[in-house]
Amino acid sequence: MANFSGIFAASVLLCFLVTFRSSAAYKKWLGKKSESSADAGITEDVIKTHNNLLRRYLFVYLFATLADWLQGPFVYALYMDYGFKQHEIAQLFVAGFGSSMIFGSFVGGMADWGGRRNFVIIYTVVYTASCVTKREYTCTVESDLQDNLFFCYSL
Repeated sequence: MANFSGIFAASVLLCFLVTFRSSAAYKKWLGKKSESSADAGITEDVIKTHNNLLRRYLFVYLFATLADWLQGPFVYALYMDYGFKQHEIAQLFVAGFGSSMIFGSFVGGMADWGGRRNFVIIYTVVYTASCVTKREYTCTVESDLQDNLFFCYSL
């Protein structure tokens, strides 16, 4: 049996290291100054404001992502309560992850083109409607696909 806790811990550590390596904090830790010509005209005040905004954004983003991840077991229990068979639930999860994989590769650019605020509003309406239609199997598959399509829009 696989050691899922160890795999998860290793994945978290790898994500932290990659994120830290690509950050400005890594350059400070090494004692290097940024050599980018784009950084030449940026004042210290602008950098502080940017870092504060980034910290607030990351806190909210990580909190929302955690909430999305935590709903998985509850959605499974909800599907069981609705009377879906285990293979149907597996198909629903695969449809959800697969649509996220497919739509996530190009939908972010479409959201940049159409405006993020507009797509977040569309996402809210579509997600609300999809939550209402999770009673029948075919409606559930369609709502999972819509959820992932518009979740990618809102990122």
